[in-house]
Amino acid sequence: MFVKRTIKDLIYCVFLSFFIALCFCCVLHFQSSLKLFLIIFTGCFINTYFSFLIFKTRLIEESAEREDKLKQQIEYGANHLSTIINNLPLIAYVIDKDYKFMTGNIEALNFFGVVKGLNFKKLTGDIFEEDTMELIREENEFIVQNKKPFVTDKLIKLKNGTQNWYKIRKVPIFDKHDNVSGFVIFGRDIEIEKAAQKQRETYISTLSHDLKIPTLAQIRALELLEAETMGPVNKEQHEIIKATLDSCRFMYEMLSTILSTYKYENKDISLSYEKIQVLKLIDECFDKSFKLMDNKNIHAKVIAKEKFFTLYADKKEMKKAFENLISHCVSSAYENTEIVVEIKKVNDCKNIYLSIGFESPYLSSDALEILFKKYTTSAEKFDKVGSGLSLYLAKQIIDAHHGNIHVESKESNYNTYIIELPCINECKLSAMKC
Repeated sequence: MFVKRTIKDLIYCVFLSFFIALCFCCVLHFQSSLKLFLIIFTGCFINTYFSFLIFKTRLIEESAEREDKLKQQIEYGANHLSTIINNLPLIAYVIDKDYKFMTGNIEALNFFGVVKGLNFKKLTGDIFEEDTMELIREENEFIVQNKKPFVTDKLIKLKNGTQNWYKIRKVPIFDKHDNVSGFVIFGRDIEIEKAAQKQRETYISTLSHDLKIPTLAQIRALELLEAETMGPVNKEQHEIIKATLDSCRFMYEMLSTILSTYKYENKDISLSYEKIQVLKLIDECFDKSFKLMDNKNIHAKVIAKEKFFTLYADKKEMKKAFENLISHCVSSAYENTEIVVEIKKVNDCKNIYLSIGFESPYLSSDALEILFKKYTTSAEKFDKVGSGLSLYLAKQIIDAHHGNIHVESKESNYNTYIIELPCINECKLSAMKC
């Protein structure tokens, strides 16, 4: 190819030199002879014509070379893409609106029991169990109507007896009129995940029945003994009963936190909204940490411009969130300090802003990033028994109420927990059924 192009370039240079010479002669002898002029003109025309042909040929060859290179690149990329798709650990195939199987990767062919190269029939009740086929029809109709991808977890059953749980993602294919003409289906085997989920459910059931209920029974029995319902007890016995009761209550709260966390993670929680007086809720939450505050000589101060701040939320869940937050703040705060809670409305009274500020060790950006992660704890709590879920659960509850929480930490050893939640303007309460 290089030799051919070199020869053509040499020929082109010769013709170009000849053309320049003819032009020069034309200038010198134009008036001497008309016949000579015609000869020179004809030579110039021929030279120009051949030069044009050479230029055109070079353009065509270069265009052909570019097309060949582009074709090679496309084929190379297609081979890579085909290799990637065929070796993905998931099913991938394409069907049209009439459920005709167009193409699929090796996993899909193996799943349907198809030998590569053979024609495959439509996806019909002859391949899937009827209940699975009915779900496929409903999903495809939904995609055709909404023109959006569809994701679901479901048990796929084939007539040949094969069945597995798969996470299915269906993506619509559009024609030139923007109508759905087919579907790309991806399926990932989640049988192991489902088995793990079943184990978790068994574990949670065990916690709920075998641990939580007996612990609650112990608490009630110890409360009866502490109240001397079963008879009088001396001072030493009273102290032992109180210590044991505190331990049982702590165990019960830890089990409740684990169960609540599980429910929020699995979206198995139902919120019962009602009107809540925020100041009253905060006072109740501080009551739970009163003993620790007294031991560390920590005082609480609540700042609110209005007395009747209200939230429309699940009181039980929101109380649990603030109890966890306040308990963490009291545990982290320095002794002989003050915890300041400020409440106010922002954004035209559509949200309520609540901050909890206190003196405690400075938190780096890395520590702030993982503060609300599961099982995260702080260095000063390593000597205490705990699940490391209190802040994580508090954030889950706040998120479920469409709020947000973040922490600001200053190098002067002052930390502030900032919570923002949707609230109800008092003047709008009459229009709502609480």
